[in-house]
Amino acid sequence: MLEIFNRVVHQDFDKEDPVNKKLTLAVAATAVAGLMALVGAPLLSQSRAASQPTLQGVWRVTEVTTTGKDASNNKSPQPSLYIYTAKHYSYVRINGTKARPDLPQDQVAKATAAQLLAVWGPSGFSAQAGTYELAGGKLTTRAIAARGTGPMASGAFATASYKLDGKTLTITQERGFNGKPVENPTTWKLTQIE
Repeated sequence: MLEIFNRVVHQDFDKEDPVNKKLTLAVAATAVAGLMALVGAPLLSQSRAASQPTLQGVWRVTEVTTTGKDASNNKSPQPSLYIYTAKHYSYVRINGTKARPDLPQDQVAKATAAQLLAVWGPSGFSAQAGTYELAGGKLTTRAIAARGTGPMASGAFATASYKLDGKTLTITQERGFNGKPVENPTTWKLTQIE
């Protein structure tokens, strides 16, 4: 390859046979075009990816705001972990303003319905994993596995608005997995930790 380039830039190139010249130039042009394609495609792909917002990473909830008659704002939420890959998500979240009651593993079989509900019910714990899509400022999720069965129903999906500002992600409920608008939407503010 270097030999061809040397011939093209060498001063004796003008003295070569016109057919040989054209062939040499064609090979050189093809080599340059191929090199540009090999180097340029990943760079172009990276610049396009950099311009599109991505949720990919690991996040934790840092603030929870609910509107409506039972409006609240919690700036010290319980532990949570949200993980987004290119197409999938998973989250585990302890709900509420205080830690869940302790329920040791050896006592689960003897626990009352009220104790189990306090630890594993919707007011105590949320968990879900599935696929997601981003379009027009909307986050659409389709659960594959969830703490409750409703989100896993055939055709079920939920939508939320989202805003990504550096390492801060804000998600506000819009439509639940039942397809209905959320009457008193909750907004989760998350911080990227990885």
